[in-house]
Amino acid sequence: MDELRSKIAAGVICLAAEGEDKVDMLIAVSQDLHGRFTAPGLIKDVAAEIGGKGGGRPDLAQAGGDNPAGLKAAFAKLKSLLA
Repeated sequence: MDELRSKIAAGVICLAAEGEDKVDMLIAVSQDLHGRFTAPGLIKDVAAEIGGKGGGRPDLAQAGGDNPAGLKAAFAKLKSLLA
């Protein structure tokens, strides 16, 4: 995540790692967007799609869930929240 954040000046990044019965997610939000979005605010709604919860700092949040089948819906949810 740190490498990706160093390559963009502004934006939101979401990474996910899927296992057999587990999903881990990270969301990063650049500081200039904190007036509209924070990483914990986004991840709370997105993590629900993978059966999990999350939290963190305004610029970086993480979540884990037990529903890998919900990963596609999680990314769709994030996209809709950012629109």
